[in-house]
Amino acid sequence: MLYSHVTLLMLRVIDIYSKQSVQQSTTRMLVAEIPGDIQIGALFPVHRQIQGSESCGEIWESYGIQRIEASFLALKYLNKRLPFKLGIEIHDTCWSERVTINSLIRMLKENVAQNKCCTTPGCEKKNNAVISAVLGPGKSSTALSAQNLLQVFKIPQIGYSSTSIELSDKERFAYFTRVVPSDVWQARAIFEVLQHFNWTYVAVVYSAGNYGEKGYEELLKMTNENVCIAHSEKVKPLAPEEEFRRALKQIINLKIVPKAIVCFCEGEVAKAMLAAQRYLMSKDKSIEKFQWIGSDGWADRKDVVAGIEDEATGSFTIRIHSPRIEAFEKHYFNLHPENNSVNPWFRDFWQQKFECQFVIPKEEVGLKRQCTGNESLRIGYEQDPKLSQVSNAIRVLGEALEKMYKDRCGLNKNFTECTAMHTINGTLLFKYILNVTFIDEFQQVITFDQNGDAPAWYDILNYVGKNGGYKLAGSFRQFPSGNYSLKFHKKRIIFYNNTYNVPISVCSQPCGRGLKRTPTTACCWLCEPCAANEIVNQTTCIECPSAYWPDEERLNCVPLPVNYLQWHSPGVLAALIFAILGILSTIFTIITFVNHNSTPVVKSTTRELSYIILCGIIACYGVTFAILAKPTFISCFISRTLPPIAFSAVYAALLTKTNRIARILAGSKKRILTKKPRFLSTFSQVVITWILVGIQGIIVAVGVIKEMPKANYDENFLPAKVVLVCTSSTPAFLSPFFWNLFLIILCTLYAIKTRNLPENFNEAKFIGFTMYCTLVVWCAFIVLHFGAVNKALIMSFSFSLSASIALIILFAPKVYIIIFQPEKNVRASYTTTKLIRCHFGNTQGNVENKNRSISKARSSTQSLSYSCPTRTASLHIAANQSSIISSSGQTTKSDVSTQTESNIFHSTSSLLPSQPFRFKRQLSISHGKKKIGEDVIQLIDSCRKYQEDRLHSTEINAPKNLLLEVEEDDDTEDEHISGIIKNTLQNQMRTVLSTVNPTTLGNLVISDDNDSHSGGGIRNPGAETDPDDGHFEEFLRSTGLHSVQLSNATQL
Repeated sequence: MLYSHVTLLMLRVIDIYSKQSVQQSTTRMLVAEIPGDIQIGALFPVHRQIQGSESCGEIWESYGIQRIEASFLALKYLNKRLPFKLGIEIHDTCWSERVTINSLIRMLKENVAQNKCCTTPGCEKKNNAVISAVLGPGKSSTALSAQNLLQVFKIPQIGYSSTSIELSDKERFAYFTRVVPSDVWQARAIFEVLQHFNWTYVAVVYSAGNYGEKGYEELLKMTNENVCIAHSEKVKPLAPEEEFRRALKQIINLKIVPKAIVCFCEGEVAKAMLAAQRYLMSKDKSIEKFQWIGSDGWADRKDVVAGIEDEATGSFTIRIHSPRIEAFEKHYFNLHPENNSVNPWFRDFWQQKFECQFVIPKEEVGLKRQCTGNESLRIGYEQDPKLSQVSNAIRVLGEALEKMYKDRCGLNKNFTECTAMHTINGTLLFKYILNVTFIDEFQQVITFDQNGDAPAWYDILNYVGKNGGYKLAGSFRQFPSGNYSLKFHKKRIIFYNNTYNVPISVCSQPCGRGLKRTPTTACCWLCEPCAANEIVNQTTCIECPSAYWPDEERLNCVPLPVNYLQWHSPGVLAALIFAILGILSTIFTIITFVNHNSTPVVKSTTRELSYIILCGIIACYGVTFAILAKPTFISCFISRTLPPIAFSAVYAALLTKTNRIARILAGSKKRILTKKPRFLSTFSQVVITWILVGIQGIIVAVGVIKEMPKANYDENFLPAKVVLVCTSSTPAFLSPFFWNLFLIILCTLYAIKTRNLPENFNEAKFIGFTMYCTLVVWCAFIVLHFGAVNKALIMSFSFSLSASIALIILFAPKVYIIIFQPEKNVRASYTTTKLIRCHFGNTQGNVENKNRSISKARSSTQSLSYSCPTRTASLHIAANQSSIISSSGQTTKSDVSTQTESNIFHSTSSLLPSQPFRFKRQLSISHGKKKIGEDVIQLIDSCRKYQEDRLHSTEINAPKNLLLEVEEDDDTEDEHISGIIKNTLQNQMRTVLSTVNPTTLGNLVISDDNDSHSGGGIRNPGAETDPDDGHFEEFLRSTGLHSVQLSNATQL
């Protein structure tokens, strides 16, 4: 009760306000009604709105009379199958919001009053039904106002032409649904039309109010780089003509004028804009027509283009798909005022349409034509496009009520017996409405989504002129899946200039391939190039990621093919062949050395170190395969770690060799040799070599741990080309090679230091030449590494070349001798000198003091050297104080630095227990300072004779080595050498002794470290000696002499 009284009071206040605001005649407040068991309301614009006011004007045939008759016809067909009678109550809205609210209040006031009456006993209703649902109104803004009022009473509302986007908001409008799509889809359809014709630069005119403003907002959301709104104008539907002209002039005055204008507005606004265009063109001949695209407010209305057909020619409009209802025309054309008493506005409409009157006042007789009733409605007839929507809206209500009736009353009860349907629950009815689904007679699918909107289906119309009217050009349709499509059915379309040529409406021409748009003013841009590795996203340049490159259209990044060194390329083939030949040559060298392992050529090279060098050379060649292989972690790891270690093995062994030679030579130059140099054995040399290699291994390990090798793309080729290489920083790659360079420099210095070795000791010279060439190659490699792009190929050639230098210079001559000149593969070819040294000195002490006498003899002995092409032998002759034969000679230049411990034999004397001896004179053959005694010259001639006899020996087994009769092993070498020298010098010494002064013979001692006698008997100096006597030693001892002592030899 309280709710009803409050509602009636509110409606009364609104009704009083509406009556004061709108002056209405009795005719305009009429109601068309068909009573029924269940009543629905309908709001149609029976009258037009007077422009500039809220008053009602003339009767509107299409929107008013035709819609009323269409609802009557639909209701007639629907009641034939419903289990109850459905009635309707129609009110006029005059296309005005205030009139609509006033009509709705009147409708609701009667319903509320009846509900109040029904609550008291004995109350009789005015009729048998109240308003259960409301159909309409057609205008979106008035539909919003009506829904605000209807949802207070929980009365469902169904729209037949209200397309406002706001009405989809169920939180605000909980009881609204419609059989037409939302303007969201209309904006989408317009946008698709613009894109279809490539009209990227457009202006928008929209009407003030919910319909135009929301439609423009939705269109603005859809604009992108393909369609741009250059300018927009909002105009009021009831604004004066000057306002429309001003809005259009704003568009004309743009710096770049768009040719296409979208009119998201109602029909009256569209008509006013076309009139404004006509007026401005008449004032300024330079102004051209525009290409108009109208919304469904324009649709196919003839009244919009009436009188301004030329300005509207070529326009496109959007119309909700509305098939022509043939049955309606049959019904409509049979109507006349006598048989249509249900429609209270029909008689006035007839008089207005045919400009006649049924009753003429006496004073106006003859002035006005009297209506006969036989006039035809076909004259000037154009069916309203919304009639199918009106019919479907009524059908939806009927389907929902029928389903509700069946659920609540069953099929066997009539309406009077079903009390549950006497009072309609609006909330429940709205749920039934949302669940209605059917396909109408025109194959339109009527269903509702969660927002209460029906699927979109629009007709694209092309106005071809006054004679052709509106022609169907295409359609836009939404599918149940949510997708949509735009199709143009008509191929020949008329545009604003009465041609079939599509006009251009752009600010700037599209940018070409690889050019981005740089905006200047609204919707205008400049075309600027992007970088070669960038794709174009209309206004921005996007750089492709690494290893990607733009496609031909510059729209997408595509992966680049990965390049790496192919083994079939000429450069790689050359490097591989070079490495293979080097490996085969090295293996051949190793096999040759192993087969001739005990020959002097192999032994002279220190076999163990030579094998280390050869293995390092193989590794240097083999690393080429890892460097030139497809870069992977394994190949990169090998190419990073193996080369430094392999080269360190080669150069560490060479450094150990040269260092050993230099130390031996340094010891041989000392006048007093206090002790033998240390670490000269083969084992020591190998250990030193591997220690140096181990240092390199530590350096490599630290570098790898700090920066792990990996395969990556070469930055020198990016981004246009992707080349897969093993990447590492320059310090990480080169740091291990500096240790090798240090070894090379040390080898080079030692090579320079030992450059004057005898010519038949060729190892040191070959090492020196190897170091000179290697140093040049390595300097070039370091320089090329910084500047070369293809570092892998440079590395492979450099490593193979360095290995080839060592292989060719160090080992090729030896292999050549072993294979092609075996006669040179003897020990004589690997001695340190070709000089004979005859040393003369004093003797003191005896054999028991041999070790002490050796040191003293070395410190007090001076020698005389005479160049002879044979072995060196030293003979010490002791002299007394009275008669001294002492001579010393300087070694030749080629002999200065060649007294190595392995090839020079030192003879020492066992000093007799006589008085200490001092040299009285020093003679030099080379400088000829003093006259040499004949006894000395005879001794020298004896040495020469010994050499000539040995060289011209006719014995079959006579060796080429002048000191060795047979080849001996190293461990018995000293004993044989002593015996050989002792035996071969016996005959020569006989001749020498026969010429020496007898006074000297008394003090002559020949000592032999192999002799077991500590001393010898002294014979008479005058005793004769048989030169052929085989007991040479006994003879010498008889004369007071001892045998020659030879020092132990050390092999290099």
